[in-house]
Amino acid sequence: MSIPLTIVAPRSLRRLSVILGLFTLIASVGSFSGWVLDLPRLTSWLASEMSIQPNTTVLIALASIALLLIQYGYSRSTLVLGALVALGGGLNLLQYMLNMDFGFNHQLLFAREWGHAGTLTPGRFGPPASIAFVLIGMSLMVLGLRDVSARRYVSALALVVVLLMGFSLLGYLFGARDFYAIPWLSAIALPSAIMLMALAVNLIISVPQHQPMLLLCERSSAGSMARTVLPILIIMIPLFIWLRTKGYELGLFDIGTSRALGAAMLMLGVISLMWIALLALRRREQREREADRRKDEFIATLAHELRNPLAPISNAVSMLKLAQGNAEIFSRATEMIERQAAHLVRLVDDLLDLSRISRGKMELRRKHIELVSVIHQAVETCSLGVEAAAQELIVELPAQPIYLHADPVRLAQVVSNLLSNACKFAGQHGCIKLAVERSGEDVLITVKDNGIGIPPDLLGFIFEMFAQVDQSLERSQSGLGIGLTLAKQLIELHDGSIEARSEGVGKGSEFVIRLPITIDQDASPAELQHLNGTNVKSRILIVDDNLDSAQSLSEVLSLGGSETFVAHDGEAAVAAAERLRPDVILLDIGLPKLNGFDACRRIRENQWAKNILIIALTGWGQEEDRRKSSEAGFDVHLVKPVSVTELLNLLARSPQRNNLDR
Repeated sequence: MSIPLTIVAPRSLRRLSVILGLFTLIASVGSFSGWVLDLPRLTSWLASEMSIQPNTTVLIALASIALLLIQYGYSRSTLVLGALVALGGGLNLLQYMLNMDFGFNHQLLFAREWGHAGTLTPGRFGPPASIAFVLIGMSLMVLGLRDVSARRYVSALALVVVLLMGFSLLGYLFGARDFYAIPWLSAIALPSAIMLMALAVNLIISVPQHQPMLLLCERSSAGSMARTVLPILIIMIPLFIWLRTKGYELGLFDIGTSRALGAAMLMLGVISLMWIALLALRRREQREREADRRKDEFIATLAHELRNPLAPISNAVSMLKLAQGNAEIFSRATEMIERQAAHLVRLVDDLLDLSRISRGKMELRRKHIELVSVIHQAVETCSLGVEAAAQELIVELPAQPIYLHADPVRLAQVVSNLLSNACKFAGQHGCIKLAVERSGEDVLITVKDNGIGIPPDLLGFIFEMFAQVDQSLERSQSGLGIGLTLAKQLIELHDGSIEARSEGVGKGSEFVIRLPITIDQDASPAELQHLNGTNVKSRILIVDDNLDSAQSLSEVLSLGGSETFVAHDGEAAVAAAERLRPDVILLDIGLPKLNGFDACRRIRENQWAKNILIIALTGWGQEEDRRKSSEAGFDVHLVKPVSVTELLNLLARSPQRNNLDR
């Protein structure tokens, strides 16, 4: 497991992008209303003779809407709006290049006689705005394309706009009219420059996976230095020069004093800046050393926790070898293997989930759910642990059902994590209370125990990755110490929050989840479909180079009523598929002779394979692996180990290709 590269969560950048988009949209609509209502003050902001032109406000509004839409996945709308913005800027720029007037500049002037200073033709915005709109429109079109690799050009185009608008804004700051008022070269109104600058910054924020945002968001010394130095430099240098200039203009000092004062201020500023950057770098290095220490401790704990279930599994295997037909011993051994295998799967799943979240790859599968069903599922998951410790579990549920738009699997995972935590630390004969109640527009889920509690000095970072409770408390219990980190991040993905409370060691602990209620509570709940123990009678080809894995899965599916066949490499899979014409193919990816992707492509080339359900059953579960399997022709992507019940349910509801993805 790696530490995430970015310190700014994609969610935070998305919020900033939305704020900037709303600012430019509201500002452009307000300026346009100045033309409609004959209020010049709304169009100039400095009460100067240069006003933002009405067609400029329209293009800014379109670009703002496009940037808001892209944050919510409306890429096609963004593409169309970007094309309109680029077209408007391009036509206006063409008028300057051809020294012509196409006539569309006058359509929105409402017969106003003011606000035309700096324009060659009333209503026509200047060359800087024209170039900016072309670049912004092109950037929006790239964002709307499905080709993610092309987005690396967005920042470069937006940076050109930043430089153009920065040039104009410096002109306004220092009173350099040539920077912003020459009609055929630099004419641009202050509102136009500010809004176009905001649009360009918004575009840069929208591609955090590319420079310069990639560096600014990195958890590295370079990223830390950039975040510290750049904002101060951008503000400090213009401010010092402006103060020196204003002091001289007001007669506070002569030209020599002005120069000496400016040099002194710059020296002081640079030294202060360097000192701040060095302190930030030192704090960064201290955090890295602490993170390394926690990571080392975590790896040691992980090794310990992985060995724990392996020991009983090994013992159970020995029991099976010596059982000699003893049904009771056979039953105990298989139950033991099933429990410990489930524990291993949970450890690995938690690690993978943390990795996905830290890289921004976790996707929630939200739907209309009734919260009590999720609570029951979590309680059932933890019931064996509660019974084994002879604990009392009190569950308090609301009288009226509460409906949420949430991912039921992830929500149950969070609640079961908290219950498992409470079960571990409540000790033998402890008491655990799980309560669900409505609080205004939110629902509160509270898990409280009377166990060992949390020291006050640990409450502040109990949810941090790699953070561990005190040695004497944590190491006596099993677990990796990442359950709370995962719970917090999953709840935040649901736009909720989680809080830890404790009065101290020996006084128990309490965890409170707050989730927004986003579903009409008068609506009827979505009907749940349960397919338990469904007999699936299909012809199934199982392809896996692990002989034990393939054979054991074949036997399980055979017991469920299916006719199964086994192959152990890619070429054998293609030949077997052509010979047997199965209904379903469970195909591993990492195969000898021919990998699973290529094997699937060869099978799909045949007309007889059109309706075969081909499922990738593999240990590779990253987003890139899922994308490749979809492109190769797989219908479903399952990550090992998969629950047999889940697989049977999938086969039962998917007799033909249905493009599911898990």
